[in-house]
Amino acid sequence: MESSEFEKLAYEAALRSLDKQERVLEELRARTGVLLGASSLAAAFLGQSAFGDPEPLVFAVTALVAFVISIVTSVYILIPKNNLIFAEVGGGLYEGLYAFRDDMREVYRRLAYQLDRFWESNDTTIAWLSRTYGIAATALIVEILSLAAILSGNIV
Repeated sequence: MESSEFEKLAYEAALRSLDKQERVLEELRARTGVLLGASSLAAAFLGQSAFGDPEPLVFAVTALVAFVISIVTSVYILIPKNNLIFAEVGGGLYEGLYAFRDDMREVYRRLAYQLDRFWESNDTTIAWLSRTYGIAATALIVEILSLAAILSGNIV
Protein backbone atom coordinates (compact mmCIF):
# COMPACT_ATOMS: atom_id res chain seq x y z
CA MET A 1 0.00 0.00 0.00
CA GLU A 2 1.36 3.38 -1.03
CA SER A 3 1.95 5.74 1.86
CA SER A 4 -0.68 8.26 0.71
CA GLU A 5 -3.45 5.78 -0.16
CA PHE A 6 -5.16 6.04 3.23
CA GLU A 7 -5.34 9.85 3.05
CA LYS A 8 -6.43 9.68 -0.60
CA LEU A 9 -9.22 7.28 0.39
CA ALA A 10 -10.44 9.75 3.04
CA TYR A 11 -10.28 12.60 0.52
CA GLU A 12 -12.24 10.63 -2.09
CA ALA A 13 -14.88 9.67 0.49
CA ALA A 14 -15.27 13.32 1.50
CA LEU A 15 -15.50 14.33 -2.15
CA ARG A 16 -18.20 11.71 -2.84
CA SER A 17 -20.19 12.92 0.18
CA LEU A 18 -20.07 16.48 -1.08
CA ASP A 19 -21.08 15.37 -4.60
CA LYS A 20 -23.99 13.39 -3.16
CA GLN A 21 -25.09 16.38 -1.13
CA GLU A 22 -25.10 18.53 -4.28
CA ARG A 23 -27.24 15.92 -6.07
CA VAL A 24 -29.68 15.89 -3.13
CA LEU A 25 -30.04 19.66 -3.44
CA GLU A 26 -30.56 19.43 -7.22
CA GLU A 27 -33.23 16.76 -6.72
CA LEU A 28 -34.95 18.81 -4.02
CA ARG A 29 -35.07 21.83 -6.30
CA ALA A 30 -36.40 19.73 -9.20
CA ARG A 31 -39.19 18.35 -7.00
CA THR A 32 -39.90 21.87 -5.76
CA GLY A 33 -40.39 23.04 -9.33
CA VAL A 34 -42.98 20.31 -9.85
CA LEU A 35 -44.68 21.22 -6.58
CA LEU A 36 -44.77 24.89 -7.57
CA GLY A 37 -46.39 23.98 -10.87
CA ALA A 38 -48.93 21.70 -9.17
CA SER A 39 -49.89 24.42 -6.71
CA SER A 40 -50.37 26.92 -9.50
CA LEU A 41 -52.40 24.48 -11.59
CA ALA A 42 -54.63 23.58 -8.65
CA ALA A 43 -55.31 27.25 -8.01
CA ALA A 44 -55.95 27.93 -11.69
CA PHE A 45 -58.24 25.00 -12.44
CA LEU A 46 -60.01 24.43 -9.15
CA GLY A 47 -59.82 27.96 -7.83
CA GLN A 48 -61.73 29.54 -10.68
CA SER A 49 -64.81 27.46 -9.93
CA ALA A 50 -64.34 27.37 -6.18
CA PHE A 51 -64.03 31.10 -5.65
CA GLY A 52 -67.14 32.02 -7.66
CA ASP A 53 -69.33 31.68 -4.56
CA PRO A 54 -67.25 29.83 -1.93
CA GLU A 55 -69.25 28.06 0.72
CA PRO A 56 -68.16 27.74 3.48
CA LEU A 57 -65.84 30.75 3.39
CA VAL A 58 -63.36 29.15 5.79
CA PHE A 59 -62.33 26.67 3.08
CA ALA A 60 -61.74 29.52 0.63
CA VAL A 61 -59.54 31.35 3.12
CA THR A 62 -57.73 28.12 3.98
CA ALA A 63 -57.12 27.35 0.29
CA LEU A 64 -55.83 30.85 -0.36
CA VAL A 65 -53.48 30.81 2.64
CA ALA A 66 -52.22 27.35 1.71
CA PHE A 67 -51.62 28.50 -1.87
CA VAL A 68 -49.58 31.49 -0.69
CA ILE A 69 -47.56 29.33 1.72
CA SER A 70 -46.87 26.78 -1.01
CA ILE A 71 -45.73 29.45 -3.47
CA VAL A 72 -43.57 31.38 -0.99
CA THR A 73 -41.85 28.29 0.41
CA SER A 74 -41.25 26.87 -3.06
CA VAL A 75 -39.72 30.08 -4.34
CA TYR A 76 -37.54 30.25 -1.22
CA ILE A 77 -36.16 26.79 -1.99
CA LEU A 78 -35.49 27.69 -5.62
CA ILE A 79 -33.66 30.95 -4.88
CA PRO A 80 -29.89 30.36 -5.11
CA LYS A 81 -28.13 30.15 -1.76
CA ASN A 82 -24.74 31.85 -1.61
CA ASN A 83 -23.58 30.00 1.50
CA LEU A 84 -23.50 26.56 -0.15
CA ILE A 85 -20.05 25.33 -1.22
CA PHE A 86 -19.58 22.18 -3.29
CA ALA A 87 -15.99 22.58 -4.52
CA GLU A 88 -12.64 24.10 -3.70
CA VAL A 89 -11.51 27.09 -5.73
CA GLY A 90 -8.37 26.17 -7.67
CA GLY A 91 -6.32 29.24 -6.82
CA GLY A 92 -7.19 29.09 -3.15
CA LEU A 93 -6.42 25.40 -3.09
CA TYR A 94 -3.05 26.00 -4.71
CA GLU A 95 -2.11 28.79 -2.32
CA GLY A 96 -3.40 27.02 0.76
CA LEU A 97 -1.61 23.75 0.07
CA TYR A 98 1.51 24.98 -1.74
CA ALA A 99 3.64 24.54 1.38
CA PHE A 100 2.67 20.84 1.45
CA ARG A 101 3.19 20.10 -2.26
CA ASP A 102 5.92 17.55 -1.48
CA ASP A 103 3.78 15.72 1.09
CA MET A 104 0.74 14.27 -0.68
CA ARG A 105 -0.40 12.53 2.49
CA GLU A 106 -0.79 15.92 4.16
CA VAL A 107 -2.44 17.41 1.07
CA TYR A 108 -5.07 14.66 0.97
CA ARG A 109 -5.58 14.84 4.73
CA ARG A 110 -6.16 18.60 4.66
CA LEU A 111 -8.44 18.33 1.63
CA ALA A 112 -10.54 15.66 3.33
CA TYR A 113 -11.03 17.86 6.39
CA GLN A 114 -11.81 20.92 4.26
CA LEU A 115 -14.43 19.05 2.22
CA ASP A 116 -15.95 17.73 5.45
CA ARG A 117 -16.26 21.31 6.71
CA PHE A 118 -18.03 22.27 3.47
CA TRP A 119 -20.39 19.32 3.90
CA GLU A 120 -21.21 20.24 7.50
CA SER A 121 -21.81 23.86 6.59
CA ASN A 122 -24.07 22.88 3.67
CA ASP A 123 -25.94 20.29 5.71
CA THR A 124 -27.63 22.86 7.91
CA THR A 125 -28.98 24.78 4.91
CA ILE A 126 -30.03 21.64 3.02
CA ALA A 127 -31.81 20.25 6.09
CA TRP A 128 -33.68 23.57 6.42
CA LEU A 129 -34.61 23.48 2.73
CA SER A 130 -35.88 19.91 3.12
CA ARG A 131 -38.10 20.92 6.02
CA THR A 132 -39.32 23.89 3.97
CA TYR A 133 -40.18 21.49 1.14
CA GLY A 134 -42.29 19.48 3.61
CA ILE A 135 -44.17 22.65 4.50
CA ALA A 136 -44.74 23.46 0.82
CA ALA A 137 -45.99 19.94 0.07
CA THR A 138 -48.33 19.99 3.07
CA ALA A 139 -49.67 23.38 1.99
CA LEU A 140 -50.36 21.99 -1.48
CA ILE A 141 -52.36 19.13 0.00
CA VAL A 142 -54.34 21.53 2.20
CA GLU A 143 -54.94 23.79 -0.80
CA ILE A 144 -56.30 20.96 -2.96
CA LEU A 145 -58.45 19.49 -0.20
CA SER A 146 -59.90 22.91 0.65
CA LEU A 147 -60.72 23.64 -2.99
CA ALA A 148 -62.23 20.19 -3.41
CA ALA A 149 -64.34 20.70 -0.30
CA ILE A 150 -65.69 23.97 -1.68
CA LEU A 151 -66.46 22.39 -5.05
CA SER A 152 -68.15 19.37 -3.54
CA GLY A 153 -70.18 21.43 -1.10
CA ASN A 154 -69.29 18.99 1.66
CA ILE A 155 -67.44 19.79 4.84
CA VAL A 156 -64.55 17.38 5.20
